[in-house]
Amino acid sequence: MKSRKIYILYVLQCFFIGLLVLVMLGYKMQVERKGFLDNEMFSENVHGLQMSSGELQEMVDFRLPQIQDQPYMLYRYLSYGANECVRGVYGTQDVFGFSKYLASGRFFSKEDHEDAKPVAVLGSRAYSNAVERDGKSIYVYNNTEYEVIGVFAQNDTLLDRAVFLNLTALEETMSQYCGVYYVDAPDKAVVEDVVQRIREDSGGAWTIFDVEHETPGSVQMGKMGFTLFVFSSISALLCLLITTIFLISGQRYSIAVKKLVGMTKREMFIENIRKMGMVCASAFGLICGAMAVFTNVLKVPFFITSDVGIVHYGILGAALLLLGAGNALYATRLTGSVELSTVLKGR
Repeated sequence: MKSRKIYILYVLQCFFIGLLVLVMLGYKMQVERKGFLDNEMFSENVHGLQMSSGELQEMVDFRLPQIQDQPYMLYRYLSYGANECVRGVYGTQDVFGFSKYLASGRFFSKEDHEDAKPVAVLGSRAYSNAVERDGKSIYVYNNTEYEVIGVFAQNDTLLDRAVFLNLTALEETMSQYCGVYYVDAPDKAVVEDVVQRIREDSGGAWTIFDVEHETPGSVQMGKMGFTLFVFSSISALLCLLITTIFLISGQRYSIAVKKLVGMTKREMFIENIRKMGMVCASAFGLICGAMAVFTNVLKVPFFITSDVGIVHYGILGAALLLLGAGNALYATRLTGSVELSTVLKGR
């Protein structure tokens, strides 16, 4: 009975620690997402370039850099107003996952850029400026019609006012335009490489100035959130490690009894695997159940909007399995170091 209570407490500890890790992970990803949106949909790696030629300041005929081997996005700044934030957008891939913010439709594809298709992706608020024509939603910019292929979900950020126009199509309709560009990527080294290649490709035809984009405090909060997540996880795991050591070490008497009645190491290992398997399965089931209650029953906003997905549950489940297997091996190894006479005498 006493042993059963100890295992129940261990299950509860694994449950609360696993739930804590998922909650902190969700918080970290939410802060990062909010920081990205509050930062005008730029990461902290963004690098701005102002292109100018001769005496026509900020009026250039700049062609896209032919750099296909790097995961990056290139934006052309067009306008920033109370109702709309208009940009030309080009990306070798959707490196910042804009697709996951969509309420309907899709984001730009490689074919859209290669074929210079006049297409656009709009925020929920900017979508009110689109018109219906021949069964399609059309957004007009600079007397050019762009078919709306996607609409972002409302989230009360700048993304609601976003007007993303296919940059390759935009170039074909404007011979001169404001030459303020932003290169962005998850990897700062990629941004630096693309910027360097843009400078080299210009061949000195344009004067290029760096444009600094100020990062708001929300991105700094993202770093604080990451630090909080790391230290909280380390503290929880150390606590679990200490508990595990005491749990297994406390079984010295029962191990001695089992050896006394003739149980082999193999039999003990199988028994330990069975016990720890039940512990880990119970803890994982409780974690999934609690997350389901928070999300589907109580409908707690934090859990509903959390980015925690099946991959994270899979990693947590694998971690619990490793913990159970490690505990079983530890308990089995302890078998060889137990002195029957010493333990049974209570020493």
